[in-house]
Amino acid sequence: MSAMTTQGTYDGQLLRGDEWRGRDFTGQSVAVIAHGHEAAAIVPEVARTARAVKVFQEEPDWLLPATLPLPALLRRPVARLHLRLAVRDPWTRRRLTPDHRFNTRRPRTDGHYYAVLQQPHCTLISWPVYALVPGGVRSAEGIEHHVDCIILGTTAAHREDLQ
Repeated sequence: MSAMTTQGTYDGQLLRGDEWRGRDFTGQSVAVIAHGHEAAAIVPEVARTARAVKVFQEEPDWLLPATLPLPALLRRPVARLHLRLAVRDPWTRRRLTPDHRFNTRRPRTDGHYYAVLQQPHCTLISWPVYALVPGGVRSAEGIEHHVDCIILGTTAAHREDLQ
């Protein structure tokens, strides 16, 4: 992912880490900048009340359909099958398919992430975030996404260029 800068000053609400928990986003357009495992936890909760959610998934992760007592050898095939069954659109499914091995991070369950991403008010954006700008987020292809609130996942919140 390319480096993200804070060109200009974002003038909306900026939440880092877990600051999004328990908040009401009614009527707001929200950008979520996070790795797949964090986005899987954040997006379903935020999408319940937000008018629109734009997900800038920094890197997808394998997600299990539920907390299952599976042997390690079966986790990746189960996660792959779950992705295939939950996301019918091949292009969206490709953008949600990790390039890394299973379990490089703590395994996370889907928590309705795939279903929420396919709702009309949610958008998965594959381009990396280039900068936070006064009205929202500028992605690497040069498009400015105007939002009322930006949620930075824990990894994004700790990056030096956003401090």
